[in-house]
Amino acid sequence: MLKLIINELKQIGNLSGVLFAYRDGNLIEEDVNEKFDIKKFVAMCASVLNGAIVLGKTIGDRNISKIVVELNNQTIMIVGCDKKTFLMLFIENYTKIVVILNELENYIQKIIEVY
Repeated sequence: MLKLIINELKQIGNLSGVLFAYRDGNLIEEDVNEKFDIKKFVAMCASVLNGAIVLGKTIGDRNISKIVVELNNQTIMIVGCDKKTFLMLFIENYTKIVVILNELENYIQKIIEVY
């Protein structure tokens, strides 16, 4: 069921990839078009997320909602789901970003309910 929800999120937003992982860097589920070292990538994203959380606390106990990393030809969005998990979304020029932003919370709830 989790794989189906991840795939549906990828399809409705026209994303090139979605990964769901624990905040300790362990992968739970993925649906990505590219081949790369997913284990290393997820661990690095977990580190970025945890660093951003500490950064937010440092400047007045502020919570983060999402991290956006713009690369030359792709954008990666890192979004916390709950205290233990997070999503990584691979955004392309053709991605339906408005759909993603409007539907993301609904999909996070669906994912958390089934994992």
